[in-house]
Amino acid sequence: MSCHAWGHRVTVTWSRGDTPTDDLRQPQDDVVGADPVAEAFRVWMRTCARAGWVAAVGVEVVGVAAAGGRVTAEPMRALWSVPAYRAAAMDGIAVHAADTNTATPQRAVRLLPAEFDRVDTGDLMPDGRDAVIMREHVRLINDGSAEIDTSVAPGRHVRRVGEDIQAAQLVLPAGHRIRPVDMAALAAAGHHTMRVRRQPVVAILPTGDEVRPFGAVLAPGEVLDTNSLMLAGMTEEAGGEVLRLPIAPDRPDQIAAAVAQAALRADVVLVIAGSSAGRGDHTATVVRRLGAIAVHGVAMRPGHPVLLGVLSGDRLVPVVGVPGYPASAERAFECFVRPLLRRVLETAGSLGELAVPARLACAVGSAQHLDEYLRVRLARIVDPRTGRHELVVTPLQRGAGALNAIVQTEAVLRIPVGSTGFAAGAEVRPIPIAGAAFSAETTIISGVHSPATDALLEMRRREIPPGSVQWTESGVREASEALSTGLCHAAALALDRGVVGTAADPISALVARIGDITVLEVARTASTSEALVLPAQAFDSPPIVALRTVLRSTAFRCRLLRCDGYSGRSAGRETWHGPDARRTE
Repeated sequence: MSCHAWGHRVTVTWSRGDTPTDDLRQPQDDVVGADPVAEAFRVWMRTCARAGWVAAVGVEVVGVAAAGGRVTAEPMRALWSVPAYRAAAMDGIAVHAADTNTATPQRAVRLLPAEFDRVDTGDLMPDGRDAVIMREHVRLINDGSAEIDTSVAPGRHVRRVGEDIQAAQLVLPAGHRIRPVDMAALAAAGHHTMRVRRQPVVAILPTGDEVRPFGAVLAPGEVLDTNSLMLAGMTEEAGGEVLRLPIAPDRPDQIAAAVAQAALRADVVLVIAGSSAGRGDHTATVVRRLGAIAVHGVAMRPGHPVLLGVLSGDRLVPVVGVPGYPASAERAFECFVRPLLRRVLETAGSLGELAVPARLACAVGSAQHLDEYLRVRLARIVDPRTGRHELVVTPLQRGAGALNAIVQTEAVLRIPVGSTGFAAGAEVRPIPIAGAAFSAETTIISGVHSPATDALLEMRRREIPPGSVQWTESGVREASEALSTGLCHAAALALDRGVVGTAADPISALVARIGDITVLEVARTASTSEALVLPAQAFDSPPIVALRTVLRSTAFRCRLLRCDGYSGRSAGRETWHGPDARRTE
């Protein structure tokens, strides 16, 4: 069976050698709708199920101390209560509450040695005692008695039996990925061992005559097998066990032999590269020979050449032809392999995959026939209209081969099939990347590009990762609009000193629109002053503080000396402008 999902429809057909049931012998069409990725995954899973594959990996017993990251195979209930005894919840003295009724800060009550016991937090409560008075309210007397200046009710500062966990209570459900805190809870509840789902084995087979193992010395035209490193790490992160295979050359017979061998041990086989239609692309041929192709090509970007199938033989094993470009390989794993591992392990997605509300810093276009996954960074920007910090999204470099863009990605924004993109300021909902920096400290500047601003950008980028400063070249009107609507931290403007204070002065227009602003001078020419303009209330925000530090530095002023026609003498000069006043700080 084969399936093509390049456009708006997924066409499923059975090829020679497939053995469908009678009701599947005729070709059929499945409408992609608004989510070609979800539809492709559904077609793949249906094809695997019809071939007889079952999403199950079995169960094994492990020690609780070694269960981190594993998935519970059954509900875990407490074998005993926690705490298993009445325990003191504070340092102080254990008393019979009725003996304290008359104690007040103005009139202390003396307790005889037989009427109390000294206890520390966690101690077993002595018989006959039903409350604890904190040490701060107790004065011990030399004769062994104690004075108290407060009364307590029965049960005060006492942990009852089962207060935390009661015997037979459900501690963890089945299908839960075990965290360190879960291990502690299970141990406290009496468990030494537990039943977990076996880790699905994911075989990773890199292919290509030009591919060399990590650590090799490269000749011209050769590339390192970095995709295997990435996919192996993602597999372990998703709860799988990695089976890394040697690089297979671009020979169909050798690739087929490696895939068939991997299928004897693995629960999923990933074949890296060769899923497209080039002269050295043999994955489709191999999968068709060893089983069936469910989907070849999905209307998504990056990752559209992905191939999804199932291997037949002694064991039925899902197989994925992973595109060779890093960004495409990453998307193929996230969109298809990770959901498959969830299905096998019977786990749910995490809350970390929930989208967050944000606005788009600039317009982005997209091909209408593709589902695009745009890599973005996030910025916290003070909205001058509300004074609140809001998230703003700025896109990173596009391209399936942009490995560094994957590293810098803080979130992914889906542009669905049928859409041609989003306008600047559009409300969007990107999904944060688990484990990403997610510092949201990207700096967004809109406005003029010049030798002086390029020097500022160059010096700032020396200290931060690529992508942490996004500078969009635009005119005065566009930059002022972006600043006024909270889509950038600062507007870079070339101010004509001859119009300052006049009706043509953009500073006055911005003050009238958003109120108090601050102007940070970058450099001067004979007639203009290039500056960063920002809302005054954002003056102390981290991105602006960093830019102010660069502008005031001797190194920046020295760098400006290499820019013809510029003076850096007043670089970093800060001027405040308000509706009724103007002063220089």
